[in-house]
Amino acid sequence: MQSNFNRAKRQPAIRILAQEYSESTLKQQGSGDFDPAFIITKLGAKVNRLVAMGLLELMERRESSSGLFWTGRIRDPTGLHFFSIGTFQPEELQIQADELLARFQQEEPVLIMMVAKSSMRQGDDGSIFTGLRPEEIVIINSQQYANLLVEASDATLKRIEAYRNSSSLEHDISSYKKAGIPSNLIEGILLSREHYGEIDSEYHKLNVLRSLAIAEGDTTQTELQDSKEKIETPTTSDENDDEINYRSLIIEYIQQNSSSNGTDFESIVSHCINNKGEREISEITIENMVEDGELFEVKFGWYKLVT
Repeated sequence: MQSNFNRAKRQPAIRILAQEYSESTLKQQGSGDFDPAFIITKLGAKVNRLVAMGLLELMERRESSSGLFWTGRIRDPTGLHFFSIGTFQPEELQIQADELLARFQQEEPVLIMMVAKSSMRQGDDGSIFTGLRPEEIVIINSQQYANLLVEASDATLKRIEAYRNSSSLEHDISSYKKAGIPSNLIEGILLSREHYGEIDSEYHKLNVLRSLAIAEGDTTQTELQDSKEKIETPTTSDENDDEINYRSLIIEYIQQNSSSNGTDFESIVSHCINNKGEREISEITIENMVEDGELFEVKFGWYKLVT
């Protein structure tokens, strides 16, 4: 009876942003037949199930010797989640996968929320990859997406605070408990420190700021600098360039010149240049808008606005 109970018990779905999850390289496998496995993040989250949210950036259907399967990726403000759906999963998910594939092939931007089991695999070269095995998929609107980003950002900030507070402590359960480290984070932080060593949590905070800026509709999020991801915007001797709103130029041009295929990269850049903009800044702005979920790359070099 006890083992049946353990088998049925579901782990809570962790609210997490893509980069924290995707950069993980530690898996904790339970010793019992029905013990859950966890992916341990650098901030100490123990992830068995998670909530992912973002723009559906890719959806494909393939066939293997074991049958059809679907693969895709979701982009949030910090990076990408990769997921797969196989014929061994519930029929409802397979139907949803085909529906998402149809919308993607129609070049329709789609925001989705996904509850999924965590997974990790190792490539032939030793590289480690994280992925998602969906349990539930819901198409959401921009307000729901904003709410989910706020939830994930709040959970990330709590992990950042706990991790930073643990830095000055003896790294054992007793010391963490006495210092008030949340009980649900103690084991994960200890495992993180043992596996990853001391990490710099500052870029996780920058990711939270980016996510909250997008959730609040703040268009200045493209100005946030993360040296790990962003290319530094070059300076220019033309004082008027500082006053150019590249984002507004791009949005206005796409709105006026979008076709069923979207709007091509080179014409967007040319429009910015014709309005006294710089090519390099224009190209970087397009990349940032894609990362921020404001633009959707329909196919290579062709873009639509996310509405």
